Amino acid sequence: MEKISVCEVSSRFGVFRKPYTTTSSLTYDFPPRTAIIGMIAAVLGWGNDDQNHYISFFKEFRVAVKILKPIQKKSTTFKNLNTKQNAPSPNILTLTEMIYNPSYKLYISWQESELSSLKNKIINKESFYTPYLGTASNIAKIEYIGDFPVEWVKPQTEVIVSSVVPKIDNLIFKPMDDQKYIFDTLPYEIDEKRNFVSNRDYIYNPNLGGIKVVVNDEKTVFRVNDDFLVFM
Repeated sequence: MEKISVCEVSSRFGVFRKPYTTTSSLTYDFPPRTAIIGMIAAVLGWGNDDQNHYISFFKEFRVAVKILKPIQKKSTTFKNLNTKQNAPSPNILTLTEMIYNPSYKLYISWQESELSSLKNKIINKESFYTPYLGTASNIAKIEYIGDFPVEWVKPQTEVIVSSVVPKIDNLIFKPMDDQKYIFDTLPYEIDEKRNFVSNRDYIYNPNLGGIKVVVNDEKTVFRVNDDFLVFM
């Protein structure tokens, strides 16, 4: 039976900056796939040189993200260096939104060789570079939970998904009463020169109530223990 590796990631604060914000910096509520890839590459020590760029190792990488704590945010002001020529001040004050006590569970499917290296690093509490949640000041704590069997949900089944859900044709969203839903667009893929390639739209429940969907195709929603999940 197919298995999946599970780990938990947390920090005191997290910032996954929305690129279209300017004077006030806003954050996504959970890490984009691109940020997760960068964090894993940091643990493994993979660089971005032309001959061995870390992005090339993530072609088969898949991850589902479950938000473990209701999203809480705080805002603070940072003093940043003003890089504009002839600026009236050497510093610029930026109001920054931050996630307070972010905590996520990652369900990872990958090539066995890469996944084995990652698990060994996490289990032994080793990291080549320091992993963080969005910015270098938000050092990430990563814990390996274990490997678990995967059970794929049959088509035409209605389930409540625990992870964030991509908006794809294979799923029909069914709103539930008294639940809050957020729709957002996050970066999904970059190339080996760190250029933007694509976004993906997501639905999620910031209060952990889950998302009810009807499954229209095989190998779209999977079950691990009591959780129904979808890859980002």
